[in-house]
Amino acid sequence: MRDRSLAAQAAAARLDALLRQARHLVDDVTVPDGDLPDTPLDALRAAVAALRDVPGEPAELAAHLTARYPAVVTAARAARAYAEGFLRQRDTGWRRAAAELRSWVDAAGRLPEREATLARLKAARAWLKDTAAQLRNERVAPFAEHSQRIWAQLRQESNVELGAMTLAGTNTRRRVVFPVSVDGADNGTALGVMSQGEMHALGLATFLPRGCAPESPFRFIVVDDPVQSMDPAKVDGLARVLAELAEQRQVVVFTHDTRLPDAVRRLDLGRARIIEVTRAERSVVTLRSGSDPVSRYLDDAHALARNEEIAAEVRGPVVAELCRSAIEAACHRVIWRTRVGRGVPHADIEKAIEAASRRLTTILALAAFDDANRGGDVLGWLGRRHGRRAVNAYQACREGVHGAYLADLPGLVADARLLTAALS
Repeated sequence: MRDRSLAAQAAAARLDALLRQARHLVDDVTVPDGDLPDTPLDALRAAVAALRDVPGEPAELAAHLTARYPAVVTAARAARAYAEGFLRQRDTGWRRAAAELRSWVDAAGRLPEREATLARLKAARAWLKDTAAQLRNERVAPFAEHSQRIWAQLRQESNVELGAMTLAGTNTRRRVVFPVSVDGADNGTALGVMSQGEMHALGLATFLPRGCAPESPFRFIVVDDPVQSMDPAKVDGLARVLAELAEQRQVVVFTHDTRLPDAVRRLDLGRARIIEVTRAERSVVTLRSGSDPVSRYLDDAHALARNEEIAAEVRGPVVAELCRSAIEAACHRVIWRTRVGRGVPHADIEKAIEAASRRLTTILALAAFDDANRGGDVLGWLGRRHGRRAVNAYQACREGVHGAYLADLPGLVADARLLTAALS
């Protein structure tokens, strides 16, 4: 009996030890404090709280653990699964950022090499840009040189200078740069102080070289009314430019200004053909060869001299006036040719002609001797150089305009024609 009693005591002691150990283990089960949104900890807290409610009797411990512990395991597994999923999601997000960061680090490591490559590329691009600009300017250089030559003839007495044109800009924003200066100073306002005539001349100096390029498929140039606002000096320069161009291609000019054809005739610039275009009623267009002022005056005088329907007293002064106008026009042509050849400014030539045109004697003296004050020598010079008919024409034109009766009007026209031909 004693042995049984000792065995029972030992078993009881063992049960007490197991109970203390179970309580100790249950007390070691902890759950995080605090609220975590969407975190399944409430079930775990409830299961742990039920598990900690350990019965006082050892006999009830096994049943308590059997009933309560599975709920703790289930709740713990759910919390663990949630934590693992959360960590996995967070790791996945950082993995993409880490990969990007790794690529950035790798790129930063290759940066010195790439900077050297970039420097070479920039240098190559700058070289290409400079070389392209140089090639463009070399291509435009012949046009620029031709423009400067044309401007040198068109500018005449102008103080505006045109430098070598260049191309600026890139792609579709390219433009032609005109280095224009006034009196040698390029202050950026040269175009603003140029006259309308100078602007027209500058436009022609720019256009004509392109129209005359060897690469142009057209062997002709058409220019419409190019002498707008031009002074006589520039008109003469344009006539010379067009005559030079006409040596290589056909040049067609439309103009309402008679100064250009007059300049072509006066300067004797080759075989220019002048055609007058007349539009009559119902837009009927007629073409006829243009005549110079001398021929027009003499042709009108000839037609009037033979018109017997008009009294001779009426025709005489008019025919004489027309013949005088023809002689004066011939003198003007001689004066212009002589003085332009000497380099006299056009304004001075116009002033001299205007002053000498008050009398037929003075304008003839200016044409014959280049001196309007030698009017007393005109009659003798005409007799010695051109004969009696020239003297008769001169005297008849001087006297006829004052109402003197002229018996042989056709003869006067013939003598005047002879005199104008001699002057020319």
